[in-house]
Amino acid sequence: MRIVSFLHQKGGTGKSTLAIAAALSLAARGRRVLLLDTDYQGTTSEWGNRHGFALGVETRSQVQPIVHQEAGRFAAMTDWLLIDGPPSLSEMSESILRTGGRIVIPVRPNAPDLWALAWLAAMIGKLQREGVALEPLVVFNQVQGEDLAPLAEQAHRQGLPVHPTPIPADPAFQALFDGAALPVALLELVGGLLPD
Repeated sequence: MRIVSFLHQKGGTGKSTLAIAAALSLAARGRRVLLLDTDYQGTTSEWGNRHGFALGVETRSQVQPIVHQEAGRFAAMTDWLLIDGPPSLSEMSESILRTGGRIVIPVRPNAPDLWALAWLAAMIGKLQREGVALEPLVVFNQVQGEDLAPLAEQAHRQGLPVHPTPIPADPAFQALFDGAALPVALLELVGGLLPD
């Protein structure tokens, strides 16, 4: 089972949207995918209740910080476990990170989203030193032509690699919440965030 988590300590960066889009990208390729919602706001769970089954994505809610203890039991039922994280750093964030795997960190192209990376970068570094196998990856999300080079440099200074292809602001992402499918080009773009 491959594990990919969507995590940032700041709300509004697009964690839920990208987690759902990534799940759809995998489902379109015939992969078994479980989308785990760890955010008490329940956006991903609600999307799953309304649209997940019809689009080939199973969703579950897990709001207790025991994700790292429970992840193994999902291995028999799914090829990919995608985890939508909460909009804050907490015990839940650490539990998610302890599951290992790819950590997609969506960042809008603005200074506050980058300022908020410091604590997450520190938590990732601490767990990596403890031997947790983590692959953090910052992705610029909701991009509308901004100059990303100085922003990417800020992420690099915190020891976080940046995905080379930003995710554009596109109304098709909002349409996901009405049950619409993503265009193939966006599915492929988001699929590029996943490990090979």
